[in-house]
Amino acid sequence: MFRTVINISSFDNAKKFVNVTSKYDDVQMRLRVDNYEIDAHSIVGVLSIVDSEKNAVFTANITDNEEPLKKDLEPFIVNA
Repeated sequence: MFRTVINISSFDNAKKFVNVTSKYDDVQMRLRVDNYEIDAHSIVGVLSIVDSEKNAVFTANITDNEEPLKKDLEPFIVNA
């Protein structure tokens, strides 16, 4: 299981994010903001959480090498 905090601050970033997650369509991915949870592959769902003020918890049910996914998500990961 891979888990990180991300931020999707614009509609353009939402589109880029879904393009990344679509490369891993066989992996279950979720985004959680407050009490709202969505499928990370869904452009409609991701667009519904676009907000520069809020971060989302991203989880991916990945059991193999998670490094390629982590690298692809790098532009969205919030550095704590």
